[in-house]
Amino acid sequence: MNAFNRRDFLKGCCVTALAAGPGSRARAWFAPPDLLPAAATEDTLVVVFLRGAMDGLSLLPPGASSPYRADYEAARTNTRVPVSGAGAALALANTTWALHPRATGLHALYQAGHAAFVVAAGQMQPNPVVRSHFEAQSNLEFGVGGGSGNGIGWLTRHLVSGGLPANVPLPAVSMGSITASSLLGSSDAITMNSGSDFRLDTFHWSWQDDDAAHGIVGAVGRMNALWSGSTTQLERAGRETLDSLALLRPIDFNPWDATNHPNGYQPTGGANYTLAYNSGFGAQLRNVAQMIKLNLGLRAVTIDLGNWDTHVGQGNPTQSYDWFGNQVESLSQGLSAFYTDLSTAAQGNLMQRVSVIVVSEFGRRVLENADGGTDHGYGNVITVLGGTVNGAHVYGTFPGLATAQLYEGTDVAVTTDYRRVISEALIRRMGNPNIYYAFPGYSGYAPLGIFQGSDLPPTGYDQIFGNGFDAA
Repeated sequence: MNAFNRRDFLKGCCVTALAAGPGSRARAWFAPPDLLPAAATEDTLVVVFLRGAMDGLSLLPPGASSPYRADYEAARTNTRVPVSGAGAALALANTTWALHPRATGLHALYQAGHAAFVVAAGQMQPNPVVRSHFEAQSNLEFGVGGGSGNGIGWLTRHLVSGGLPANVPLPAVSMGSITASSLLGSSDAITMNSGSDFRLDTFHWSWQDDDAAHGIVGAVGRMNALWSGSTTQLERAGRETLDSLALLRPIDFNPWDATNHPNGYQPTGGANYTLAYNSGFGAQLRNVAQMIKLNLGLRAVTIDLGNWDTHVGQGNPTQSYDWFGNQVESLSQGLSAFYTDLSTAAQGNLMQRVSVIVVSEFGRRVLENADGGTDHGYGNVITVLGGTVNGAHVYGTFPGLATAQLYEGTDVAVTTDYRRVISEALIRRMGNPNIYYAFPGYSGYAPLGIFQGSDLPPTGYDQIFGNGFDAA
């Protein structure tokens, strides 16, 4: 299994970005037929990471008729989301839970059956529970149930084992300035902070600036000449990489403007990605929607929304300045625009093959602190949306908010492992049953019924990749 792939090619050329291509899947070509992965679907999985530990009890507080409301109010004053009067929470159908009043977009999606929530969700870990942001984020993204793993992210293992065709142009994108840990070890992923500034100017001359009149040839032109052969694996890998990058270069990722960007992107259905409090998040979602509409083969996306570490001045909906509410509004407006845009595409309702899972590294303490904030906790809320989500429902078993029901007497306990939620998406939407390879150490999977789709017997994929050589 000593094969060149596009990552090897890029490393050899000293290009620092990871490019799209068969990557680690090229190594599977030499596997016995009975060990090859099942055929993948053409769905896209979008993972939104709320970094900083989002307070699930403020996003999804107990409603007026909830059996947990009295305990919630006893624990919270400065951070309380009321159920009546100014700043009242939005009631959710089919449940006694409510939604933060600034989450109007998510509320509309839930009521329409396109969004759902999972309560008491998180990382089921052995004691002691990790409450370090860095370590908990690492644990979640490597997917090994505690510990940092071997430097291979769970999304990378999904892409390896998911049965993708060999020449998908753009399998994965990590939206941000650095590659998400869930995609580490992947040669299938491109990392970009913004589509509009996607360039690979790592040479001594500009990557794509040609000026024939002055005899200037951009680096990409020279690279095309260098890798024009077809006789070796290295030459083929180089050419395929340049072909993949060529798909992105001509795309104008800027919003449409008749004068400055006549070929820019125009969202459909009245979708508005211009967010009041986090324009970067909205722009990244817009870029992802554009790539999905262009049918580039996108299968996995990671996007971050940070600043959820609310130890001080978390705020509540009755205050003139509500930090947490601003965050919720950014999340809600962005996801609502994303859903609207893709569900009204000229190609049809593309949200029928797009699933969004919103996670955070852990929740926050039930009892607020003296600084009007909440400290690091444990159990949290996972948000799920998509055209094939069984929405308008709150999933999971909530253990309660009385002191005796809390984990270590302070935190919401975890009753649903986040890997169970993601595994259902991998099986039912992505067509990948190899969840025990994607999540080493995980076992006992059973679907919650969040996603529509066919169930496949969960299995591993360790016969080929168990030694971790794909990280080489």
